[in-house]
Amino acid sequence: MNSRDQIIKEYMGKLVHVVVDRPIGYRHGDIVYPINYGYIPGSLAGDGEEQDAYILGVNEPVDEFDGQVIAVIRRKNDCEDKLVVAPAGMVFHQGQIAEALHFQEQYFDTRIISCFEKSCGVLPYRIVNGKREFLLVFEAFSKCWSLPKGHIEMGETDIQTALRELAEETGLTAKLDTSRQASIEYPISSFARKEVSFCLGEVEGEPKVRQGEIDKYKWVSAEELQDYLFPDTFAACEKLLR
Repeated sequence: MNSRDQIIKEYMGKLVHVVVDRPIGYRHGDIVYPINYGYIPGSLAGDGEEQDAYILGVNEPVDEFDGQVIAVIRRKNDCEDKLVVAPAGMVFHQGQIAEALHFQEQYFDTRIISCFEKSCGVLPYRIVNGKREFLLVFEAFSKCWSLPKGHIEMGETDIQTALRELAEETGLTAKLDTSRQASIEYPISSFARKEVSFCLGEVEGEPKVRQGEIDKYKWVSAEELQDYLFPDTFAACEKLLR
């Protein structure tokens, strides 16, 4: 395990103490800090290395803070990772974290490794001979049938993400029923969980799937959804169709 992976193992989800040296309002060059920023003295690994940390969920300047590590910001071209800390139990998904840290992380090529991830998608359907047919996609990575979906990005709403992912994966646009949504949640690692929120959407035409990400697609009846989808995803579909 390399040192960067060790940071994730040692810190993710843990309670830590942060010494704040750049509080809200601190000016560094042209940057005025909209959040508190500091460092964690020492390390959980006991190697004495300090870890820089952003603090979310605190709206006033502080000198120190006790909270929970909710994410690691991995700078691809910089060996120095940053931690994100929030009050224990407070949840932020990767899109919210990206937006909060954009003031500084916009200058780096970053990847957010978060304790809570959120994706949004669509249960697409069309009307054929007076009956609904539902669109499923076969994901190249997971080798499973699923619904068009993907990670929410900085500044997006659930609806915007769902429509973008549908267009990117299938080339289709949809008229969404925004009056109801159905969500599922499940663990994706020893420290992280994921929520996926779906809307029902009417589409027209045939998909043009994104090569490399989607292998194929299939139109099925409502009764056939259960034959192809994981139980929790099928339960979300049932909720949308009730």
